[in-house]
Amino acid sequence: MTERALSFGADGRLVGILTEPDVATPRVEGAPAALLWNVGVNHHIGPHRSFVDLARSLAAAGITSLRFDLSGLGDSSVRRDAVPEAVRATDDLNEAAAVLEKRTGIRTLLPVGFCSSIDSAHAFALKDPRVVGACFLEGYAYRTRGFYAHYPMRLLSRERWRRFAAERLPGIDREATDEGRGAIGGVEHEKAALREAIYVRDYPEPEKLRADYEAMVARGVRMLFVYTGGDSSFNHVGQFDEMLGTSAIRASGNVELEYYPDVDHTFFRVAHRERVITRIVSWAKTSFVGGA
Repeated sequence: MTERALSFGADGRLVGILTEPDVATPRVEGAPAALLWNVGVNHHIGPHRSFVDLARSLAAAGITSLRFDLSGLGDSSVRRDAVPEAVRATDDLNEAAAVLEKRTGIRTLLPVGFCSSIDSAHAFALKDPRVVGACFLEGYAYRTRGFYAHYPMRLLSRERWRRFAAERLPGIDREATDEGRGAIGGVEHEKAALREAIYVRDYPEPEKLRADYEAMVARGVRMLFVYTGGDSSFNHVGQFDEMLGTSAIRASGNVELEYYPDVDHTFFRVAHRERVITRIVSWAKTSFVGGA
């Protein structure tokens, strides 16, 4: 595996890390390159360095990736023109695709959206013919009748009560994370609640989302959806079909779904990250490397 820092785009404003297989594990010809970018305002390393681990694991499987910061985030400079956020993200993704092709010759793409970056990943995957696969981590979720039927089960989760106590009750600290970071107390929870209150996303209507997925399936795009028990809007594996009526989409063989009820939303435990990353890499190998 080799890693190199790149600056690219107009005036070199965008910064990212290109991760490639090396001579020990050659690049798989024909495999798409993965694109990974900011989750919220997180740096391009991803929550708890999850994108670093994912990029390196993909390289070990022969798949190239570029993880980078969008304009105005992390190491990338702010754009001076006044354009909507969605347009800015699409422009940055196109710049990333261009530098990938220039540096590696790879023209097909595999965007990986995670929580807030699902919006740009979905829009990009829907409209760009270079996209042959897409991974949606903690993607769009709508509360269904099945969601409410399963909701009481949350009350039986000891892990969920522990997190509730750590994050909601003053003076009770969350267990230190595997990075050795400090606990989250009442003040930090208030800050998190404020950020949540001012950060609102517009979900597409279920009918529109279903039509989008059908269009991607018809184009041959392979998709992996990963949901966790840490997402307050998704609580059982059958909810995906309930909210979209996607039996035809699932029957296509191009869509795979994984639900981890015991995993936190940001995969803060090492074992949880490893489980999710292993699943993504396994899916990518089966889909684009020939099941090696």
